[in-house]
Amino acid sequence: MLNAAFLLQILSVVLQYGILFILYYFLYLLVRFMYRDLRAEGKVDIRAVDTAEAVLTVLDAGDERLRSRRFAFSTAISIGRGSENDIVIEDTYVSHHHAVIEKTNNLYVIEDLKSVNHTYLNDKVLLKKTVLRNGDIIKIGLATFKFER
Repeated sequence: MLNAAFLLQILSVVLQYGILFILYYFLYLLVRFMYRDLRAEGKVDIRAVDTAEAVLTVLDAGDERLRSRRFAFSTAISIGRGSENDIVIEDTYVSHHHAVIEKTNNLYVIEDLKSVNHTYLNDKVLLKKTVLRNGDIIKIGLATFKFER
């Protein structure tokens, strides 16, 4: 009988510590997923602003989550309504794959990807690939960006 009581006491302690371990592990996973979600929200590492060569700053947007955001990049950045884009604009005026900015020969070139509602560069419809200059204003749907280099 003594052995059974002793085994029950050991089992009780093991279960208590096991439940405590599971609780702490759950909290760890929760914090980790929240951190990843916050970091991946814009799909572009905001910490890279200091080391990136180019930045798109949102001046105005229909989506509150985009306003005043900065998207840093060094080689290319895609813009559109689809979730696979680097900048996702949830706007009915934006195509699934709307526009892309790519670095070509140390210059940044913007291209409209045959969108229905066009991309505007400095209030003019973008008809072909165009080299961006510091301070250019890009309008896609209800979102307005400022290109900085």
